[in-house]
Amino acid sequence: MMHFRLQLLLIASLLSSSSISQAAQGTSVHQGIHSFLVTATNPANVSRPQEVISLDLQRVKAKHPSFNPMAFEITCAGKIVPTQMDTDPISGSLTRIIALVSFVRKEKKRLEVSWIPDTVINREFPKLTQAALGMKVGYKKVTGFYTGGRFVDVDSTTMPHDHFAHDALYRIEGPGWESDKIAYRYYLDSRNRNDIFGKKKAELVLQKLGVNDLVSNSMESYTKMLDWGMDIFKVGESLGIGSIAIWHDSKVVTVSDVRTVKCYVAENGSILSGIYTLYLGWKVGKADYDLYSHLTISAGSRLTGVDLTLKGKQVDLCTGLAKHEDCDFIRTPSTQRGRWAYIALYGKQSLSDDDLGIAVFYRSADRVKVTEDSLSDIVILRPQEGQLTYYFGAAWQQEPGGIKNENEFKAYLERTLVRLDNPIEVEL
Repeated sequence: MMHFRLQLLLIASLLSSSSISQAAQGTSVHQGIHSFLVTATNPANVSRPQEVISLDLQRVKAKHPSFNPMAFEITCAGKIVPTQMDTDPISGSLTRIIALVSFVRKEKKRLEVSWIPDTVINREFPKLTQAALGMKVGYKKVTGFYTGGRFVDVDSTTMPHDHFAHDALYRIEGPGWESDKIAYRYYLDSRNRNDIFGKKKAELVLQKLGVNDLVSNSMESYTKMLDWGMDIFKVGESLGIGSIAIWHDSKVVTVSDVRTVKCYVAENGSILSGIYTLYLGWKVGKADYDLYSHLTISAGSRLTGVDLTLKGKQVDLCTGLAKHEDCDFIRTPSTQRGRWAYIALYGKQSLSDDDLGIAVFYRSADRVKVTEDSLSDIVILRPQEGQLTYYFGAAWQQEPGGIKNENEFKAYLERTLVRLDNPIEVEL
């Protein structure tokens, strides 16, 4: 049944009901509202709250040419499903429909996609994710430091060649991305490592972080406990959590010596947000590489998805986790033979002196080996035709309703493996 709100919007837009039926493409038309059905199946024997599913816009338009991404909604059992149109991070063109759907074990759901041609409807859903990039304006540059001024949000930046760590150009020292559960950032300078903000409240906080921290001196406001939480992780010269590196001459080489770095807020939506970064001319040894990094987070999730494209000669990438004292190293049991695996650490490694779990999930087929150095536990990964995908995530003890001990963290790791090994099956 077509949703009543969409019917009202149809009437309000004074559209004719004479739209041409497209039954041959599987499209039904009712009083000027077009629709088609999609099935989404959870193949796993676990419940899966807040799963993001996607429909490729090109495929949708091929089957249903009148589909209008500016005036659609998805319903399931008569209830509206939160949706978002995703875009290409560089061109800004629309690429896919994403929807937030919950499943019980082995559940198949039927979703109805409805739209009105030739109009625009503003869709608003509770905002559960966010990406942000703050940059200073109105400053004076004094001995290389961006002094005074104020921060404003920008959609993109090309990192100045003379930019250095702690020169106070970028708010929170680089871009940030978050869900309602946790927030992350990476340092947009020669460090290019990932860090963690732990949250005591299930709310978005990036918009207020570091707004008044006009001097970067490791005494920023978020280094102390605030009502929402704080920066909870010590990164230093390690791989932090899931940072990008090349494995070269048996050691980690992070993304440091780069000719040009361009950073974009790729998505800033209600259910998915992310950061896209171009590292052009990354010099490692005698070779140069171009690296394209897309970091995303979805509603209700602790995980950051990392999608990498590396252009240059074949080389192994690596990532990993910062070592801290009094932490247990955990990895996928040797008896498991799934498509995905993990390395993880759990213990008192947060800057608030309480328990924190951190993990990297990677495809088993990409693994070269798991190793370590004095600073990090490391997994070496081999890109396939220059492509590599992995995830990282953290679970803080003070997260509301979250993971409180190591056994609960291990259970979370196993549940996450099941979800990665059994993606939602979508039939268009």
